[in-house]
Amino acid sequence: MASLRQRVRYRFDNLMARGTGAQILLLTITTLILVGITALAIVVCGVVPADEQGAHDSFGRLLWKALMHALDAGAVGGDAGSWTFLFVMLFVTVGGLFVLSALIGILNNGFGALIENLRRGKSVVIEHDHVVLLGWSPKIDTLLSELAAANANQRDACVVVLADRDKVAMDEHIAELGLRLRVVTRSGSPTAIAALELVSLTHSKAVIVLAPETSPDGALLAGHEADTVVLKVLMAVTKLSAGRPLHIVAELSDEKTEAVARMVVGPAAALIVAPPLISRLLVQTGRQSGLSVVYTELLDFGGVEMYVRPEPALVGKSFRDVVLAYDDSSVMGVVTAAGEVLVPPAFDRAMAAGDQVIAISEDDDTVIVNGRGLTTDEAAVVPHAAAPARQRERTLVLGASLRLPRVLAELDAYVGPGSETLVVGAGEALDVLGQLTTTNMTVRSTAGDPTDRALLDTLDVGSFDTVLLLSETSGRTQDMADARTMITLLHLRDLARIHGKNVPITSEILSIENRDLASVAEADDFIVSNTLVSLMVSQVAENRHLVKVFNELFTAGGHELYLKPATEYVRAGADVPYHTVVEAALRRGEVAIGLRRGAQAKDAAASYGVVVNPPKHAPVRVAAGDKLIVLADE
Repeated sequence: MASLRQRVRYRFDNLMARGTGAQILLLTITTLILVGITALAIVVCGVVPADEQGAHDSFGRLLWKALMHALDAGAVGGDAGSWTFLFVMLFVTVGGLFVLSALIGILNNGFGALIENLRRGKSVVIEHDHVVLLGWSPKIDTLLSELAAANANQRDACVVVLADRDKVAMDEHIAELGLRLRVVTRSGSPTAIAALELVSLTHSKAVIVLAPETSPDGALLAGHEADTVVLKVLMAVTKLSAGRPLHIVAELSDEKTEAVARMVVGPAAALIVAPPLISRLLVQTGRQSGLSVVYTELLDFGGVEMYVRPEPALVGKSFRDVVLAYDDSSVMGVVTAAGEVLVPPAFDRAMAAGDQVIAISEDDDTVIVNGRGLTTDEAAVVPHAAAPARQRERTLVLGASLRLPRVLAELDAYVGPGSETLVVGAGEALDVLGQLTTTNMTVRSTAGDPTDRALLDTLDVGSFDTVLLLSETSGRTQDMADARTMITLLHLRDLARIHGKNVPITSEILSIENRDLASVAEADDFIVSNTLVSLMVSQVAENRHLVKVFNELFTAGGHELYLKPATEYVRAGADVPYHTVVEAALRRGEVAIGLRRGAQAKDAAASYGVVVNPPKHAPVRVAAGDKLIVLADE
């Protein structure tokens, strides 16, 4: 059984653990006891002081004097009376010194904690029509930059970031970006209801949920582990919203999670499954140099953008006529009144009431019907020839990343029968190749390190039609994975110079900061995977309709973006308005959205020759090597 001393100590510890208020209350009680004992001692000892008329102080007056001595050590110097009285007052003064010292310490700690708490942002965010960003990952820099660009014309636009990180560290990191955007940060777990209540979710215009790439201890997370965190955040957001509609944009890492996430957030939420999109872009870009630049141009807020706009004046017009009705915009599809996305619809489909056009334009105020009624230069149009059959191809894939099975499955859908693919890498991804079923190509694998020059010398790189270089992230940081990619690129280019054969190389880079550095290796194209995902997320956050457009563009089957020789549409050297090029594409069942100049394909300052959405009245002269960017079925 506990002793009395132990019980008292336990009660005391519990009281002290209650914080500053309880500690101040304890000191107050101690002071009152000290004052009471002092006044009582003066009465018992018979040393109650008297005034000049001989009237003794009352007990209340004694309590007041004792309190003043406890609070002011200097008061003892003005006392007069017997030595007993002076020693009693000295006792209360010394006791008061200890009490005041403890009080000052408690107040100092309390105020320090209060200031630190205010600095770390525990107050509720009072904002409306803001963007809430839940989570933190390397994608956040690009995402915030794009949101700043998207809201450049908005007065006092605000983004609120809630992440399980130190608030001061987040503020310092964001300040280094130099954004013209007000960013408010709060520290807390996005899976905690109490933390979510701080960011005014129900008053926001969009809620973005980022998939974490690392755990709190810094370990890399597998796709399904990251999605587990995202699902917990989505459940917390759904619970807090209590049925009120929110525009939710969530990044997922595993296709298998999408169905479960849809059960949580419903059909209206935008779920972006990044790995299949990046795998598809890697394959498409490997076969069509410049395609990644086209997608970057479409997705970032620095140039042209995609808009969804109603246009009642076009009701009854065919889609073909709608495409030609805009001079400063490129129409690529329609959102029907029922919410169906057609990218593109049948060219003879008539626009119905409530339909909206999906247009590429410089800004939202340039999406206007301003066609000039231009005529087509028939002499410059090249007659449509049958598309050539798919050819047998040899592809070299360097790097056994986790996305390897998806990349090979996508590649199989594009190459001709009898094609061959060699995979060089190491890790678990190679183990699953035996379970992969392909139709048009055979897949072989070689275990080894893609950065090993001796190994690359044995591969006869010049005999391949295309090289895909995947980023190997397993057990490595982003910077280390990108560094290995750059080393491999340098070796490949050196081999090309030695053997005099230049093979197109498409590389996956994780960080946008490493792209310019990697360009010294003269790769034909880069897929900056994290950046592209960030661009897509920011676009959907600003326009909820675009998620359906992206699903159409990035889903196997149907229409996709292609870069085709421009001289197959109009004669080389002919001076024609861009309208003629658009008409030539329409006659083939394709929608032209821009050009890529072959002479500028290596010029970063000229966007690698890519021009999206030129005005239809602009003069155009195509040359050999120029490509037309079209939305086509094949």
